[in-house]
Amino acid sequence: MPHIRFRSLQSHHVSQLSMELGPALASAIQTAEDNFTFELIQTQYFTQGQPTPSYPFVEVLWFARPQEVQDRCALLITEKVKALSKAEDVVVVFTVLEKTAYYENGKHF
Repeated sequence: MPHIRFRSLQSHHVSQLSMELGPALASAIQTAEDNFTFELIQTQYFTQGQPTPSYPFVEVLWFARPQEVQDRCALLITEKVKALSKAEDVVVVFTVLEKTAYYENGKHF
């Protein structure tokens, strides 16, 4: 935890991001690097019935953090994704999970 999901990126980009973002984000939120998961979700976007490319979309599922920490993480993710993908736009969305609704090995946090 946190879980980071990427869309509209290539697998080698996410592989690289898993190496670069882990240490940077761990430092920003004061947690161990091995707490992160990085996932690539293969998607296809459509406009008016036609397949169309899309900008990178990053979803971060995590426990609530202060706004300044979230802002710093969003900037770190955006900068790294832009550098690797050369995308003009990157969307980062945070989904806050309740600790009592997140179970690991049958026990909630």
